[in-house]
Amino acid sequence: TMRDPVAYRIKYTPHPHVGDKWCIYPMYDFTHPINDSLENITHSCCTLEFEIRRELYYETLKRLNIYRPFVWEFSRLNLSNCVVSKRKLQTLVFNKIVNGWDDPRLVTIYGLRRRGYTASAINEFCDLTNVTRRGNENMISFYLLEYCLRKELDKTAERTMAVIDPVKLVLENVPADFKEERKGLLFPKDPERGAYPITLTKELYVDRSDVRLKDSSDFYGFAVGKVVGLKYAYPVKVTHIETGENNEITVVRAELLKDSKDKPKSYVSWVPVNESIKVETRLYELLITAYNPNAEDDILKCINPNSLTVHKNSRIHSHCKDFKVGKHYQFERFGFFCVDPDTNPDGYIVLNRSVTLAEKEKQKAMKETAAPAPKK
Repeated sequence: TMRDPVAYRIKYTPHPHVGDKWCIYPMYDFTHPINDSLENITHSCCTLEFEIRRELYYETLKRLNIYRPFVWEFSRLNLSNCVVSKRKLQTLVFNKIVNGWDDPRLVTIYGLRRRGYTASAINEFCDLTNVTRRGNENMISFYLLEYCLRKELDKTAERTMAVIDPVKLVLENVPADFKEERKGLLFPKDPERGAYPITLTKELYVDRSDVRLKDSSDFYGFAVGKVVGLKYAYPVKVTHIETGENNEITVVRAELLKDSKDKPKSYVSWVPVNESIKVETRLYELLITAYNPNAEDDILKCINPNSLTVHKNSRIHSHCKDFKVGKHYQFERFGFFCVDPDTNPDGYIVLNRSVTLAEKEKQKAMKETAAPAPKK
């Protein structure tokens, strides 16, 4: 870089802001050290490919006789299944693969914030990965970033009952006005942090993923003849499952087993029909299928077609009142969600899934026992 270095170039091309008033365009190697000096930067940090430019950086400041910061080079932080190259990000945005620069599937600052990633979780991720000089080819798994967020939200996000794709559950052996108040824990690992009331009624919503027309030995949800527990409540026995067009499940009918002493194999999430709020949920998966997108020539061939699933009729329990943008909740068994900026004052609520539960946590949640009956 010290052999005939270029400081600036002259181009008779209109500038987007000043038009034809200016034709001198400084080069990066010229402006970078001057800007750092004028801004009193103490240490200029960059990735290893800029190491060969350090001599030119220092020489420019020496010739100008102005303050010289220190320059440090280190390995690039490459995140698996993610695109950080501006050129590739532009490809995704301009081809409308994503919905703008703040799409939650992107690891831009705005995208991460909208997805629900906190500064503290990102900082912990950076502390865990640390700084190295091993080269720019090493990859860090995206799941480590998810782990950092999950660890934080487990301590800070209130739990609530919710269903992503609701199906009505009707308890046939109770009267129409049947009501029994139960308690759901806001933080199950620390019960002293409080609970919220949830009313068991004749008509409830359960999640479609927990219902099948054909049972199997590895399925723990609703199927005809099966006994399933309602979390924080009682077991129910499925008597009938109604279907509509295209054999789509519409209603599950069951009997409430209040006096049963048998422990069900699973407990599922539910919300009362009259105590639930309709919300839109957006479920995100990895956008890029390639573990190392940097090695791919055509990023458009590595797009996951199922990276976003939208459910417009999800239900969340009505004890949730705070829908300020950025507010987090944990949906029991479904993961951690964050209020999206598309939420509007008219009551249309949008929540993005920030991160799922770990698989072992999902399995544990399915097998949790019912909460004890409230004290009279």
